[in-house]
Amino acid sequence: MQRRVVALATLASIFFVILAFRLWELQVLASDDYQSSAQATQTRSMKVPAQRGVIYDRNGEVLANNQSGFNVTVIPNAISRDKLGELADLLKADKKEVLSRYDSAIASGNQYSPMLVKENAGREDVVYVSENSDEFGGLVVNDDYVRNYSNGQLLAHVLGYTGAVTQEELDSGDSTFKGLDNDAVVGKDGVELSYEETLRGKPGKKEYEVDALGRQVDTDKADGSLHDGGDEEIPELGKPARTTDPTPGENLKLTIDLNLQKNVDKELQAAIGRAKGKGHAATGGAALAIDPANGEILAMAGKPDFDPQMFVGGITDDEKIKQYEYLTSEEANSPFTNRAVQGAYPGASTFKPFTGLAGLADGAISSSTTVTDTGACWRPTATSWGCWQSWRENSPKYQFLGPHGTQNYAQALMDSNDKFFYQVADWMWNKTNDKDLLPGYYQQFGFGQKTGVDLPGEAAGRVPTQEWQQEAGTTEDDKLWSVGRWVNLSIGQGDLLVTPLQLIRGYAALANGGTLVTPHVGKEIEDQQGNLIKEISPAPAGSLGVDPSYLQETLRGLKMVTGPGGTAEDAFKGTKLDVVGKSGTGEEWGKDPINWFVGWDQSKKDPVVVLVMVEAGGAFEDGSEVTAAPAVRNILASYYGVETSSSSSSSSSSDP
Repeated sequence: MQRRVVALATLASIFFVILAFRLWELQVLASDDYQSSAQATQTRSMKVPAQRGVIYDRNGEVLANNQSGFNVTVIPNAISRDKLGELADLLKADKKEVLSRYDSAIASGNQYSPMLVKENAGREDVVYVSENSDEFGGLVVNDDYVRNYSNGQLLAHVLGYTGAVTQEELDSGDSTFKGLDNDAVVGKDGVELSYEETLRGKPGKKEYEVDALGRQVDTDKADGSLHDGGDEEIPELGKPARTTDPTPGENLKLTIDLNLQKNVDKELQAAIGRAKGKGHAATGGAALAIDPANGEILAMAGKPDFDPQMFVGGITDDEKIKQYEYLTSEEANSPFTNRAVQGAYPGASTFKPFTGLAGLADGAISSSTTVTDTGACWRPTATSWGCWQSWRENSPKYQFLGPHGTQNYAQALMDSNDKFFYQVADWMWNKTNDKDLLPGYYQQFGFGQKTGVDLPGEAAGRVPTQEWQQEAGTTEDDKLWSVGRWVNLSIGQGDLLVTPLQLIRGYAALANGGTLVTPHVGKEIEDQQGNLIKEISPAPAGSLGVDPSYLQETLRGLKMVTGPGGTAEDAFKGTKLDVVGKSGTGEEWGKDPINWFVGWDQSKKDPVVVLVMVEAGGAFEDGSEVTAAPAVRNILASYYGVETSSSSSSSSSSDP
């Protein structure tokens, strides 16, 4: 027992000797090394914001630029969470988002970097918090640039808006936000988002010398004391050791023609107003003008819309919050949706030229093929079920209009003869074993797929196929892919959905001889001195290889639409314009129809194709020829400087 006690005491003695030696080594022998390491100078950087690039229209008119403002930031390590919440309330900042960024900064070890509290803070607020900076540790007010949208709601969906980057965006893995600081201001929608990396530039930096604890040091003093004799916990409040100037963002010139845009916006609003005046809901609409030669979008309007300036500085004060709550309510009818790019609707009778071209290419019809409408029910070959009628039979004026009679392809376009195109689909169905042949022709014109436009959130629309129907069908009967599906597709109905941008691109292909262009709103990227850096000219999606004679016959029919006896005769009566075009009225279950008109002046060397769409407009006497068609006429007349008499507010015929 005595030996065991002695052995244990010896081991304990050895342990304490080793521990004592190690403490002596750390405190005496290595103390200078550790002290030097603790005082070693490290570099910490603070971002100097770069001025965002200016956005211009094609003629150099400013659409979005910058104004000086104040951004309030804090160093998370120097302020408590509760005090930060008080500061956010004082500045009318988004408290929830500010505290979320604070928590993320602390959790990620990024607590020494500046964090944005309020972008574009009011001068009075800035003065107050600056005078009370002792109460809010780590507060720094920076001169910065804030976005200015001088045209208000005009072009809201094209331009988009900017705002403080969110933690969700930083964590998303999206390369657009990779490497950004948590006080960055970024594009949120429109070209502000799609050209974010071009517009935002490269920030400069202020570099501060800090010790291992993040305190500012002055290496000029041998004893390690600071320049003012005290501890500087917030280096960013002191004088930087080095400064690197920021590189401003590059400027973006758009394809948009501001003068044309103003007129398109005005005429779209007037078209919606005409529909409302007839007692229809007219919940919104879209209008586009495009150069069919290269896909440049000259105008893009959507209603309802919003003022992007409301987002500058955040949705924080009571007035903005109230406005935002209304804009996001059901009553507001989705003003943040860019209907031209993101809205999907039945194409209706505007789809008939593509059915006709499919029939011509397939050999199911020729330019001289006729179909006779006697007013009786039409049915697909060898079937005795169903009753397909044309719009005339459903018109309240049928007793005066009567049936279509016997018409060829061009005449069927002129009179929008549903039964002619039913028959085209039926003949094609019975000629082929490929039950996706007709949908395939539509897909060749870009329907059912994104156009590749340089704007975010584009919808692909939908061209139903046999496979889609089998997947989407809810019952065995609903899964059945039959000739009846083709018949509905032939007049742009059934489950077919198109975006206004897809539809105008399809018509641009008719106007340019068969090339499927890639629509775009970006035209050029320039430096701050206005020197060209890059032209934006995306390659066409491809050539459709359409027989020129088929195109000519289609254009002949579209010209007849606006002439004597055409469905849009009254809307274009008396004009000096040589317009080819097509109207359509898309049926939606339980809603007022969609009104369409798309057309261009074929006499012009470089025509501009214009489309107007009105949601929940009317039909027949209240339909497309009263709402959308006059808008297209007025847009073209103004663009070409052609005097035009007031178009009729009602039409003797109408195309559903």
